[in-house]
Amino acid sequence: MRTSKDPRIIKFAEKIVNESTEIEEGDNVYLVSNAVETRPLFEEVRRQIIKKGGIPHEHFVFDSQLGTAYNSYDWIKNADEKQLKNLSEAKRKEIELMDAYISITGSNNSRDLTGLSSEKISTWKQTTRDLLDTRLKTKWVTTRYPAEGMAQKAGMSTHEYEKMVFDSVVNADYEEMAERNSKIKEIIDGANEIQIKSKNTDLKFSLKGRTGVSAHGQNNLPDGEVFYAPIKSSLEGHIEFTYPGISGGNQVNGIKLWFEDGEIVDFEASENKQYLERMINTDEGSKFIGEFGIGTNREIDSYTKETIFDEKIGGTIHLAIGRAYERCVENEDERNKSTVHWDIVKDLRAKKDGGKLIVDGEVVQEDGKWLFEKS
Repeated sequence: MRTSKDPRIIKFAEKIVNESTEIEEGDNVYLVSNAVETRPLFEEVRRQIIKKGGIPHEHFVFDSQLGTAYNSYDWIKNADEKQLKNLSEAKRKEIELMDAYISITGSNNSRDLTGLSSEKISTWKQTTRDLLDTRLKTKWVTTRYPAEGMAQKAGMSTHEYEKMVFDSVVNADYEEMAERNSKIKEIIDGANEIQIKSKNTDLKFSLKGRTGVSAHGQNNLPDGEVFYAPIKSSLEGHIEFTYPGISGGNQVNGIKLWFEDGEIVDFEASENKQYLERMINTDEGSKFIGEFGIGTNREIDSYTKETIFDEKIGGTIHLAIGRAYERCVENEDERNKSTVHWDIVKDLRAKKDGGKLIVDGEVVQEDGKWLFEKS
């Protein structure tokens, strides 16, 4: 059994506290986890916060008022409409006082909300939207702890899964990643037309006037992506995703989307199509795409059914149905707004779907490999 004395755990915690969130003396830190099995990392992160002079505000296992899926089954199932529309002022005040937010999740209750009312889940997301917006203004990071249940879900041995997780967080060369991301931004920033061509996919959209965000170790661990907000009305064509969309304990397989003037006008799924339909029809913004992301972490090679890992796989791209991030679109009037932000991954590597990423008519990536790295 791993303990907080495991040197990998210590390095993991140091990365979270010292580099990702840069905790300083006097910082109020909201530290939250959803599973008992995360305790070794939770304890070590807490210890590192204290050593830095910060003040941890611990929420271990249960935190249903935050608006996340953290063991919220009983809350969503039994709360009535009045409760679900009532934002806890105590929780709001607590979040507003925080300087940093650290979330550590494990494999417990990965399908906790399966079978519950999607309308109630949507209502609660809308009610707690302000808490999310406030959290995103702090120094924040979310990560996963390598638990046995997650290894089983990924179809990997526990040892193999642990190695992948620790390598992708502790051993990843984030300086090299930052350099690679910078080169990608040089190629893609402000592109008039992006085209993704692959198996059952021919999708075009514009990034005109938009710059990408390089994610190389700040908000998500593991990290490794460059992400943009496409021009809302620019998406034309269709895409078939390689991997399932997973949200709120629900898994949707074989997702296909068709776009006209940016809007999702048709969709298919080989399994759980009803959930896909509910997500797309959550609100006006959920009918559009808020993010186009490019995975750049070379330490992650296999699909795990954990989006925080899968969207970072080098050689993949992902689209997010719904909300665009403020960092990508400063003009509020141009930003797609939604209570939904659902990342779904397409693998362009040769061993999967294969494909090309084309920028203003020029192929810049083929079968998951950047042409600038071949020269």
